[in-house]
Amino acid sequence: MLLNIDAGWIEKRLNNGFSKDDLKAVLMSSDREADLLYSAARDVRKKLFGERAFIRAVIEFANTCRCSCVYCGMRAENTQITRFTLDPDEIVSVARTALENGIRTFFLQAAESEEYNAEWLGDVIRRISDMGMMVLLCVGIHREDDLDYWFEAGARKFILKHETSSKGLFEEMKPGFLLEDRLRWLRILREHGYHIGSGPLLGLPGQTVDSLADDLILMKDLNVDMSSVSVFLPAKGTPLQDYPVGDVDLGLRFIAAMRLFLKNTLIPATSTFERLSKDGQLQCFNAGANVITVNMTPSRLRDDYELYSERFYVGLSHARKTIRRAALVETTESELFCE
Repeated sequence: MLLNIDAGWIEKRLNNGFSKDDLKAVLMSSDREADLLYSAARDVRKKLFGERAFIRAVIEFANTCRCSCVYCGMRAENTQITRFTLDPDEIVSVARTALENGIRTFFLQAAESEEYNAEWLGDVIRRISDMGMMVLLCVGIHREDDLDYWFEAGARKFILKHETSSKGLFEEMKPGFLLEDRLRWLRILREHGYHIGSGPLLGLPGQTVDSLADDLILMKDLNVDMSSVSVFLPAKGTPLQDYPVGDVDLGLRFIAAMRLFLKNTLIPATSTFERLSKDGQLQCFNAGANVITVNMTPSRLRDDYELYSERFYVGLSHARKTIRRAALVETTESELFCE
């Protein structure tokens, strides 16, 4: 099944499309082949986006969660973290600081919770949107009516990770939830006018290259506007706390596959790469990524938003330095809505 990847092979797939076996070949490519794939991914990015990198700011405003995901430090059963929900005024103040520093996309992220209601979050969205900022949500599954309320308040983008395209693995990793419900909700988000984002967590126990190729095909089918991959890192207080970390090199190949296969999506250089590898986020840009997110969660609370233990927190100076080193020019996603 393994194919010899060269420039001609890549050009042919870019013109005629990638089969599942082609995607698996990208993911299992040699270092020499990967360098060719990364170069091609950068060329695709340049053709579609120019030499631009998009910068966001995120605030993680609540960590109380009703879910029991076995990989996440904020799972309902984890008693080792302190639960919090930020005050709306503090959230808006942080957004204002981001705007003053030239960031115009604000990312509101929270664990899947009922600690806040639609009106509470809608007010926060409206206040930030009224500043002239684009609002992106990552808050899990709520009610359809809430989606309309938040859209009217100014939210335009919504990220909901599918985590894995493997039905059995999904249900093992997220007890009590079904993959088909997750995918249905992503399609509902699209129906309600949102630009949608999704992606897998790479390195979950039992995950295969075959299922990673299916992740790529699934995102194509969903017609995502934003696609991402994070590398698994264990979190304390979870059933997977002693499991090994995911493979960074495989993650970089997955980024290249997203750029070559999905082409016109926003792809972040996530903090997991920087946590696991020197200049990891720069490597992501060199593999075809074009987004970086600055973490503006108040420092007193960051460690309690435990996606994984001993997190790397992306600061503004680091983000801007990484963009410059990637020979890209900083811009914001609002420009895409004006084109």
